Amino acid sequence: MTLRYRPIPLRPILPPYLSFPTHLRIPRTPSVPFYRDPKHIVPTKWSLYRSLLQFSKSSEPGYPAEYPEIRNEIKRLWRKHKSLTSIPRVQQFLNGQYDILSAFQSDESTKLNELESRLKNKRVLRDLCKSRDTAAQASQPDSKPPRLTGGYLRPTLFNPPLPRLKPQPIGLSMMIHNRLRKRERRMEKRRVYASLRADLKLEVAFWRATEGDDTDWSRRKDERSHFGWDKLLREEIGLMDKRFIKENMRSDMIYDSNMMRRVERAKTRKLVWWKGKKEEAKSAKRDKGMEQCNLTSNRP
Repeated sequence: MTLRYRPIPLRPILPPYLSFPTHLRIPRTPSVPFYRDPKHIVPTKWSLYRSLLQFSKSSEPGYPAEYPEIRNEIKRLWRKHKSLTSIPRVQQFLNGQYDILSAFQSDESTKLNELESRLKNKRVLRDLCKSRDTAAQASQPDSKPPRLTGGYLRPTLFNPPLPRLKPQPIGLSMMIHNRLRKRERRMEKRRVYASLRADLKLEVAFWRATEGDDTDWSRRKDERSHFGWDKLLREEIGLMDKRFIKENMRSDMIYDSNMMRRVERAKTRKLVWWKGKKEEAKSAKRDKGMEQCNLTSNRP
């Protein structure tokens, strides 16, 4: 492979104030982290990443890349590590990318071909494992649909009265779980709002007692709220209380007649099925006993 581009001198990996030893007292700019500093962003994106993509593509436009696996791996790694903020990890990653860029600039075709072959085998193996997983999932039998068990799922704060199903649908389980977590967060939020409202009332009472006779402060309202100083907090607490009342009403709901008939029919079918299983077990035990008696009687 001929050298298509002029070798680009390696730029500093990090800004100057991070490249010196830590024991030297160098003035730093703590207000701007290094991953947002133009002295780090510009060399990294334009001198390193862009050069890697230019070297890995084809020398003639319209033709496939000369090293497609290396090119795809470079893009994948840069997407994966774009959120790194640790200085040692960023240095380690950029050092590896600079090694690849040095191989491109030095025209080390043996090293690049070996890397291309290794990445291609890795991709083929990954695709093979993915196809096997897809075939295994397709061969698995579908899960059984939920069926009535003849029992009742009593109403609670998180679910209305429902028939008990087996297996229980995942959607029903997630609904109960999400409502439970929302209630916990709402209870904590209401406790905080009630504490803030009490503090606000105490502060307003203090200022009224201090300046109530001298000025018109006690009769003046908050400009943002025409119904009192704690209007916003009262509204939020009222909305949360309405949700608590709605949950209590849900727990007091009763089963309707149609649902009870369905559950009773399922319960009857279950009892009939269990009765048939018991009869089969008794008949099998009786037949086995008769066979043993016949064997003992036929002996000389």
